[in-house]
Amino acid sequence: MTKPYHVRIAPAAIRQIKELAPKYQKILVKLAEALAINPRPPGAKKIDGMTGLYSEAVNNHRLIYKIEDQEVLILLIK
Repeated sequence: MTKPYHVRIAPAAIRQIKELAPKYQKILVKLAEALAINPRPPGAKKIDGMTGLYSEAVNNHRLIYKIEDQEVLILLIK
């Protein structure tokens, strides 16, 4: 299956991902791959008042990302 969206990860998010346990890193990589196919999956929440920003819960973490044209930019993990 082709991926209609290109996923980029902001430098700050990369640093945050590297601080996580390997188990969570793998989960976040799978989520990023899934966002390349469908950046608005069930459970993703649009952040009110912020154009194009979405939030996805991953266990005890939250992934914040922005959808622009054919690109998904992962901004931070908190």
